[in-house]
Order: sequence, then structure tokens, then C-alpha cells
Amino acid sequence: MPEGTINGYLMHYEIHGDGQPLVMIHGGLGGGEGSLSMSEHHAETFSGDYRFICYDRRAAGKSETPAGGYDLPNQVQDLRALLERLDVTHAHVLGSSAGGPIAMSFALDYPEMVDSLLLINTMSYDSHDERQARQNELDNLLANEAALGRTGAVEKALEARQPTLRQDDPAQFSKLAQINLERFDGIILSIRAYLDIGDSIESRLAEITMPTMIVHGDADTTIPVGCGIHLHELIPHSEFHIFPGAIHGLMANEPRRMGNMITEYLDEIIVRQS
Repeated sequence: MPEGTINGYLMHYEIHGDGQPLVMIHGGLGGGEGSLSMSEHHAETFSGDYRFICYDRRAAGKSETPAGGYDLPNQVQDLRALLERLDVTHAHVLGSSAGGPIAMSFALDYPEMVDSLLLINTMSYDSHDERQARQNELDNLLANEAALGRTGAVEKALEARQPTLRQDDPAQFSKLAQINLERFDGIILSIRAYLDIGDSIESRLAEITMPTMIVHGDADTTIPVGCGIHLHELIPHSEFHIFPGAIHGLMANEPRRMGNMITEYLDEIIVRQS
């Protein structure tokens, strides 16, 4: 996995295949394994026809945890700087979960660089209820840090996100807990940055003109399906697809269905543009 200092932090990224660039922006608000699951689940699918690019955001995966730069405009610059490093002038851009706001903002700020926009189980972060849910996560994390220490706080947060992981896969639970412990400060900064998004995306969604596909699971309790419906209502000419019974994390939990759907959609765009 290549790495380089990009927009002020040491970023890890992967490139698979040749062809028209397809860049995927992973979810999560710091910590975790970053883009690893995207690479594992989708590199083989897309590398035959596309230059498949994924990267670890700040305080995630194998990238470093800088002291700042987590605000949304700067994370957009992280993506732009990476594409410039790779001599990519335009690409299909996919944002999953917390990667969605970066993808949408990039499409709004640099529409000439986005051939299509793919928004997977994500939201604009303008919804009061959903922003309050993130605020509650932050409050609980800080309260548990004060009561239990950082290790206890990290474990509690991980259990809240993945209730059965500790029992089902103790080794993976320990691995993620250690990663998140090392990235604790970055996680706090990431959550705060997303709470500051406000209506900065929502108020501009009508400006998105490139082909856009939105996909959501109707059993998603992390970012409810209503958030996807709302994006569809505000983004002109967007396509919207629901996966019945699917929970959050479609790129990891429904890799074959997502891979097929994305491939078919991009093939249609190529036909339309030819």
C-alpha cells in the first residue's frame, strides 16, 4: 500500500487496475481499519475495468493521526491532493457512510472532476436527529473516558457499534479496540468536525448535476433510510435504490450486490456519454 505526505498528513492509499478512475471514500469517524474492507471486497471486482483508488482518511486505517485538519473543507482537499498526486483529472467518486459528505462536498466544489457520484448509506448531516445521535456518541465517549479511562471508553463505544463482536470474534474486537485507542484524539476531532457540518452540504445539493446514484438499506439503524430518501429528493435526477432488510455498511455486508449494481450503473453512464 503506497503512502505519502498529502495535504499535510501521512496518507496510505491503494491503486488497483487501469482505466477510468473510481475512487472510494470509506466511512467511520476516525479509528477502525479505514479502507481495508473496501479493498478486500471490491478491488478484484473493479480493477479489471477501472483504476480503483481507495485511501485511509485522517486517523483511520494505516494513515497517521495529525493534530488537526479534520474539518470537512480540508478533508475535501485531502482527496483533491491525492488525485493530483496520482495525475487524476476526473473520476467516479463513491462515498460510503461518513465518506458521503466528503464525496458530496468534493462534487460541489470540483464538479469538473466528478464523472459520477455514488452515495452509499450516507447523509448530509443537516438532520437534527442524526446530528444529535453523533453528539450523544461524543458525549458518551467523553463521559466513559472520565469514568473508565480511555481503554474502557473505547471498548464501550465499540460494543455499542458492534454488540456481538467481542463474543463472536475476540481477536478482531481486541485489534479494533487497540487501533481506536491509538487514534482516540483523532476520533474526537473527527466527530466534532462532522457535527460542525450543519447545512453546508444540504443547502447546495440542488447544485449537483452529474449522474448520481444513492443506495440505502431499509434496516439501517446507524443512518436511517430516510436520510437516503432525503438526499434523493434534493439531488436533481438522482437514482435511488433500497436494499430490503439490509443494515448499515452495504459495501462490506452486501459486496456482491453492491459491486454488481455499481458496475451496471457505471456501464450505463459510459454508454450515455459515448
